[in-house]
Formats: sequence, C-alpha cells, structure tokens
Amino acid sequence: MNILKVFTVATSEPNRFLVYWTNSSVCLKGIFQARVTANIEDRAIAAELSATKYLLEQKCVLGQNQAGNAGIRLSVSSGAIRKLMHRKSNKGHLAPYAQFLSTRFAGCQIDVDKDRRWFDGFAPSSVEDLLVSGPAQETIRVHGIGEVCVTRHIVDRFAERFLPAIAHDKRSQVAWRKLVELAGDPDVYEVSNENAWTRIKHSDRGQQESRYFLNPNKKRIFVVTDNPRLGRHLVTTYAASHHFMRQSKAA
Repeated sequence: MNILKVFTVATSEPNRFLVYWTNSSVCLKGIFQARVTANIEDRAIAAELSATKYLLEQKCVLGQNQAGNAGIRLSVSSGAIRKLMHRKSNKGHLAPYAQFLSTRFAGCQIDVDKDRRWFDGFAPSSVEDLLVSGPAQETIRVHGIGEVCVTRHIVDRFAERFLPAIAHDKRSQVAWRKLVELAGDPDVYEVSNENAWTRIKHSDRGQQESRYFLNPNKKRIFVVTDNPRLGRHLVTTYAASHHFMRQSKAA
C-alpha cells in the first residue's frame, strides 16, 4: 500500500498555510508553506489540494507516472476533499483544484484524518514554498504536439464511448490510462480536416481551427485546440472515419 498523508494548518496570515506531508504512516517527511493568491473561498482546502497534486505529479513521492488505483491511499485533513473527489461537494469553486482526483487519480482510496500527532512538535530544518495562484491543469501528452490540457468532462465522455463494459466506479481510472496510451503512441500523427465549412465557421467566430491527430493503430482521432491565451486543450476524441484513415501525415 502506497500512502500519502497531508494535513493543513492556518497561519496568522489569511492567505498562507502550512501543509504537512508524509509518505509514511508514522513520521513527517516535509512541509510546504503554501501562499494562496487566488481570490477564492476555502483557501486552506485549495492549498491542501495544490500541495497534494504537486506531491503526486511533480515530486512523485509515490513513484513515477503513478495513476489512481486501489493500492494508493490518500489521507487528507478536510472532508470536503473526499466529497470533491467523489463529485458530491457543494464547493464548486474548488472543483478545478480537485480535478486530478477525479481523473488521473480516480480509483485511489481516500480518507479523512484530523489526528495531528504525527507531526506535532516537529521543528523542520527547511520548508518548501508553494505558490497557488490558481488551479493547475491536468495534462496528457499527444504525440506530435506535446502536453495538452484534459478536463474531467473529456475523460468521462471517453469512458462512456469506448469503455461501456467497465464498471462505472472504475471507468475514470481506466479511461485515464487508456487516453495516455492512445494519445502518446509514437505512431500518432497530425492529419488535416479538409472541411471548408468548418474552417469558415471558425474564421467567422475569430477562433483558430482545431488540429486533428490520428492513432492509425487504434483508429482514433484526438481533437486539440491551440488557443494563445488558454493554451492547448483536448476537446474530444472519437473513432476515425475513412476520411481520416486515408490521409497521410499533414504537411
């Protein structure tokens, strides 16, 4: 069992929090000083979510390239985080901060533990700084373009379309792994959508036309928008038609 335990404590400053963490069940491993500059309510929860995501995905304290499974247990200090993971929270403003828990790390065990004895009295030699100016996007790599943002909605639709036989409570975690596998396949290449009407509609709206990436082995299309302000986003994926399968790589 891999465990990540976090506990957040307020300080005298309303936007600064100490997030204690460990990947052991008994002793402290580190502390983040999280400064939340985002203008939101429940900043302590946002700090804890941001620190948890950073620990899992950037610091990789439970191992490289981890994704949600029954062998990972997350222990948090706020019950709202467990509700956000299970999409039962009324704190919708925190949903973007918790997106990693319902996509990449769906399937993890999660519990709430308010016992702080495992770090009480600990005097750290150093504290890491963490700036929380907003929610960090969840991304996957699409071969041929690089990292693109992925939302919970996209993972859900992918699961409904291509994984209907998977039990509902396991779909998100399976869908995440499948998306990563299919989009990152080295055989994926960009193709063009030769639909003039689509290009005209995008031009009239001042939008950039989407880019299309084909996985020829699994016959799947990944549609990516590349907005200079918002960045690259995976907006949908669907079975490739004969129109796409006949194409060679886009120039």
